[in-house]
Amino acid sequence: MRARALAPVLLALLSCGGFSADVEVERFCFTQRVTNLPPAVAGTLPLLPPYAVPLQVPPLLKKDGAHATVRLLDARVVPTAGEDLAGISSFVLSLQPASGTPVVVASYTRPSPPPATVPQIVLAGTGVDVVPLLQGGNLQVVVSGAASGPPPAGFWDADLQVCFHGKADFPYL
Repeated sequence: MRARALAPVLLALLSCGGFSADVEVERFCFTQRVTNLPPAVAGTLPLLPPYAVPLQVPPLLKKDGAHATVRLLDARVVPTAGEDLAGISSFVLSLQPASGTPVVVASYTRPSPPPATVPQIVLAGTGVDVVPLLQGGNLQVVVSGAASGPPPAGFWDADLQVCFHGKADFPYL
């Protein structure tokens, strides 16, 4: 009896354009270990070499009428051997599009007054949608910074974690 009552509703929905779905992922992260980072001197620092973050857009989100946004929430630089990052005064995380200049998606400025020690650096996201910056399913990440005091003195390793928020809507009928 109920199935018969639902049939007109389903037919009305289908004639109005079908069904769609909204999907949201509050937080997903990618972590990469960067090894043998060179000792740095005060001034501008290419602390981390450019690298790629794999970020695939599912085929379902490539259909007509589908829309997806992925925003970088934050990034963390965590030395693996406990090096102190108190000498780092700023960090900028940019994504390199296929052409043009890098787009800043996260940044860090040392607080004032400066803390005695900094075991990790957290870069706050700027809210940029990174989907248009994908190159072949990867984000080309460029990290730069500046130091006003002594950054790690010897070769060092760090984990770089980037975390995103994703939201998509797509038709499925």
